Amino acid sequence: MTISLPALLSQLLLGLVNGSFYAILSLGLAVIFGLLNVINFAHGALFMLGAVLTWMAMEYFGINYWVMLIAAPIVIGLFGVLIERLLLRWIYKLDHLYGLLLTLGLTLLIEGVF
Repeated sequence: MTISLPALLSQLLLGLVNGSFYAILSLGLAVIFGLLNVINFAHGALFMLGAVLTWMAMEYFGINYWVMLIAAPIVIGLFGVLIERLLLRWIYKLDHLYGLLLTLGLTLLIEGVF
């Protein structure tokens, strides 16, 4: 059984895209843990929230893709600052398990809403 060249190239591209996505998410987890000493599982949900925000703004409000490419990270970054100021700040000196549970709960909450 042979695979055609276009099918092989499309599978290769799909693997590269998925691998890049996982690399970005794992780098986010490593950087946040290295800087804040908190295991943050919510960064993947915030990544998804930025994508949903971009799609909603383009679909329902007719905002240009290039505008949202700049606006979405700023809005989600401000939302992340709000989460850090209101929730994460209080658990820095506690065990890592509390940060894991809090951010996992935030992830489930964000994913449940969307």
